[in-house]
Amino acid sequence: MNLLQLVFKQMRQRALSSWLTMLSVLLGVALWVAISIVYREGDKLFGQRDYGYDLIVGAKGSPMQLVMNSVYNIDKSPGNIPYDLYEKMLGRDAPLNQYVKLAVPFALGDTFKGHRIIATSTKMFGMTEDGRPMTEPFKYRYKQAFELQSGRVFHPQKFEAVIGAEVARKTNLKMGDHFHATHGGSEGTAHPDEHEDVAWEVVGILAPTHTAADKALYIPLVTFYCIEAHEQALEMMARVKEGQSAAQVASPQHDHDHDNEPAFKTNPDGTIEVTAPKSEWKLSGIYVVGRSFAGGQQLSFELNNGQIAQAVVPADIMRQFFDAFLAPFGDILQIVSLLVLVVASVSILVSIYNSISARLREIAILRALGATKARILSMICTEAAVIGLLGALLGLILGHGIGAAGSVYLQRVMGESLNWMTVSPVEWIYVGCVVILAALAGLVPAMKAYSTPVATNLVAG
Repeated sequence: MNLLQLVFKQMRQRALSSWLTMLSVLLGVALWVAISIVYREGDKLFGQRDYGYDLIVGAKGSPMQLVMNSVYNIDKSPGNIPYDLYEKMLGRDAPLNQYVKLAVPFALGDTFKGHRIIATSTKMFGMTEDGRPMTEPFKYRYKQAFELQSGRVFHPQKFEAVIGAEVARKTNLKMGDHFHATHGGSEGTAHPDEHEDVAWEVVGILAPTHTAADKALYIPLVTFYCIEAHEQALEMMARVKEGQSAAQVASPQHDHDHDNEPAFKTNPDGTIEVTAPKSEWKLSGIYVVGRSFAGGQQLSFELNNGQIAQAVVPADIMRQFFDAFLAPFGDILQIVSLLVLVVASVSILVSIYNSISARLREIAILRALGATKARILSMICTEAAVIGLLGALLGLILGHGIGAAGSVYLQRVMGESLNWMTVSPVEWIYVGCVVILAALAGLVPAMKAYSTPVATNLVAG
């Protein structure tokens, strides 16, 4: 009988003790692996630097709130900025165009069955407003532009929509279907404030991006201002800006005047025109690609020192968020998981040490049959190492299973997933360290077996 056969025979004889000891190793390794996956992928997800744009321009307020809202579609919008700020970035003679290579506006505020509706330009999908492909399309990530799985990009002046892959799957919307927007709201709740005055036709479905874009619906920016409730809100903000009180704006006379004027009109070719002038239009933000690093810096300086808007670098904001919140938390959890592993190693030591007392006669017989002290020592240490190896491998599998569950949760909440299937070299090194630590834990009971007096235990038996 070779060494491994002897080891597995011993483990079968005390199966309960071996499995319980292995379980403690399994849990320690699984905890560490799960934390490592979250830490590794969290760094890529929240500390990422591969945005396809340089700046996000939005209302004055929390930079973190602006990034969370405009990149991950969570949290509330910090406010609005005037549409003319976007116009100042367009055209050679525009005052901010010298800093801006590409600007893509967006407006938020409505949902469909809990999925965010984003009003934006066709430039989001690599098309100019007149329907020509852009030489350098907008990218949501570095070298990653939106692609259509089916259909086409919406017309910039029609009630059409392009929807994310996750939206199509969860809501069963398909090409040619129509939907209404809901002001705010979340999935699974009643929507008494549904905008029934307008409906959008699905003309395109995006290919999966594994980002928050998969959970969004995209509509032309112009159609956002065609919703009567939005048009009323724009009118109210304009009147307040002109110096009228909120009570005057909300008076029945104003409501009556507004009811006589539709929010939009339809042209013979099917395109639409918004009644509200552009001076009243508002945006939630603008994605900006700078002409150069220095240009982006100068644009940020001008906007951040003004009173209208702020410009934030999403990569810097999310790196600060990761370093300030997730990194320390991950370090603490890793320390906890290492302590759990130490406890598991002690369990191996105690388990095998206690079993030695019941196996003294068996060890003495092995010695009498010719087993050397070195073979007895290697047998005990190998048994500890095998328990550590099996526990570590099972823990590796369980840890990645926990990572998969976390990926599903993040996909539901943020539209972002974790790469839980990849086993990093560090994890294999960790498994090796667990096996070595387990073997070292077996040294103490092995030394006891090593010093077992053969004659005494044979006579005692």
